[in-house]
Amino acid sequence: MSEQMQKQDLREHIQRGYGQLVELVSSLSEEQATTPGVNGAWSVKDNLAHLTVWQNYTLASLRVIPTGQKPDALAPGLETEDEINEHFYQQNKDRSLKEVLANLQEGYHGVLDALEGLSEQSLNEPFPWRKQGNVVWESIAGNTYEHYEEHRANVLHWLASASTN
Repeated sequence: MSEQMQKQDLREHIQRGYGQLVELVSSLSEEQATTPGVNGAWSVKDNLAHLTVWQNYTLASLRVIPTGQKPDALAPGLETEDEINEHFYQQNKDRSLKEVLANLQEGYHGVLDALEGLSEQSLNEPFPWRKQGNVVWESIAGNTYEHYEEHRANVLHWLASASTN
């Protein structure tokens, strides 16, 4: 079985990761945040929209835990993570930076609120519809602070290479 996570510790990891991401994004101009090329065609804004999609899917999953039902599929008919990511990139690429940031923040607060409603036990068990695999806190971590750090690192790498060119 995986290690246990306390709700307060998870909350702190999420808050720290989100804070570091927002601090980095806040240091950028709108032009920097909307310039393609951070990873493939994606801009910083596109990375934030991507994070929002996965964060909101986590939120939807947390909200249905009490019912024991599986959340709606993230992208019905799409099978791979790459297909799903491309689908949501296409859906979000023309949205404004301001709107993307507001949605990211809204989802972040939603996850923190939903986390408060979970028991320590349910946090450390698999989702009710998944009898095996990641426990709930690991899924939360993977779609919040670990994911924030992955994309924050992409942005930092991009900024570093842009400054040497």
